[in-house]
Amino acid sequence: MKKLILTLLVVTAFISCKKEVTDAPKEIITAKPTIDYSGAGMDTTLIPRGLNVGDAAPEIIVTTAENKKIALSEYYKKQAVVIIFYRGFWCPVCNKHLSEFAEKSKLIEATGAKLIAITSESYDNVSKTKEQTGANFTIISDIDGSIRNAFDVNFKVTEDYQAIIQDKFQVSIAETNANKQAELPVPATFIIDKNGKIIYKQFNPDYKIRASVDDILNNLPK
Repeated sequence: MKKLILTLLVVTAFISCKKEVTDAPKEIITAKPTIDYSGAGMDTTLIPRGLNVGDAAPEIIVTTAENKKIALSEYYKKQAVVIIFYRGFWCPVCNKHLSEFAEKSKLIEATGAKLIAITSESYDNVSKTKEQTGANFTIISDIDGSIRNAFDVNFKVTEDYQAIIQDKFQVSIAETNANKQAELPVPATFIIDKNGKIIYKQFNPDYKIRASVDDILNNLPK
C-alpha cells in the first residue's frame, strides 16, 4: 500500500510539473539584425545616424557648379525638397539609382517638389556621373563635407575598403572627393517640407538599400 501511495504521489507531482511548464508563457526571442559596417567600408569610430523625421532642416549654404552660394532654405521655402545622397561616379549602385531618378524625375517635379542630389565627389566627377546616368536634376558637390555632417550622414572610409575600390574600379575615393578626404555619405534620402521640417527619412548603411521614386512620391506632402 505504501508503495502504491508513493507511486501515486510521484505521478501526480510529474503531471503537475508538466502542466506548469506547458502553461508557462512562451518567450519569443528574435535576434536583432546586425549592420555590416565593415562591408559598407565604414570606420566605426564615429557612426552617423542621420537626422530624424521631425527635425529641422540644417541651416547650410550649398555651392552650385556655377560657384553660386545658395542657402538650403531658399529651396524649401518655395517647395518641398527631396535630398538624396550618393557616393560617386565609380559606384554602380549609385549610377543605377540615379538613372532611375533621371527617368522619373518629372514625376517628382510634377508634384511641385525640388530634387537635389548631394555627393562628396568634386564637380569634375559630377560631370562623369551625369554622363553615365543622364541625371537631369540638381547635383551639389559637398565641397567641404559640411552638408554631410549637418545631415549626420558622413563617415570615414576604412583603409581596407579604399583598397577594394582602388583594386576593383581603379579609383581613389579620396582623390575623387572635393575635399580630398576618404569620406563618403550614407546614401540616405530626406524630404523637407516648406516649413523646413524633415517629414521623411530613409537611412541605411547598406548602400544597396535606397529609397525608390515611388517611396518618395508616396511620402511627399499633399
